[in-house]
Amino acid sequence: MRRLSPFHLLTAAALALAGCYSFSGTTLPKHLRTVRIDPVGNKTLESALADQITQGLEEGFRSRSNLRKVNDGGDAELVCILTDYSHRPQTTSGATVTSYRVDMLVSVLFIDRVKGDTLYKDDHVPGYGTYAVDKGETEETGKKLAVESMVKVILDNSVSGW
Repeated sequence: MRRLSPFHLLTAAALALAGCYSFSGTTLPKHLRTVRIDPVGNKTLESALADQITQGLEEGFRSRSNLRKVNDGGDAELVCILTDYSHRPQTTSGATVTSYRVDMLVSVLFIDRVKGDTLYKDDHVPGYGTYAVDKGETEETGKKLAVESMVKVILDNSVSGW
């Protein structure tokens, strides 16, 4: 009988174990197939920002989860409220402001409507973006970046993982 080399034994063991673990890309329970994303509520004076966050969340769920968006019902529901917005100078050159920082906070509740469980809750999800005036960027640039960073945090904490 021929003896297997250590290399062959390790390869066989690795192949056997490879089927035990896999990356699913989501931490969501298997029974969740649809999500209702409520329009983002807004407690700030930035009226258009809530719509931008809602659109970012819808795109994020479409691209990073296997949940199908529905308008009514849904196995899961995402409720967000924009609670804070600020726009402040970040750097200066003499008396001239060269860059600004946009900060926002959102309260998030992600619920399993089938079992009644809270999947993710955080009252202080941050989003921020900086923009340089001397590069022709505007507050809208900062808002866009802040929304993108906030959506990433929400998705990372609600649908992504091992």
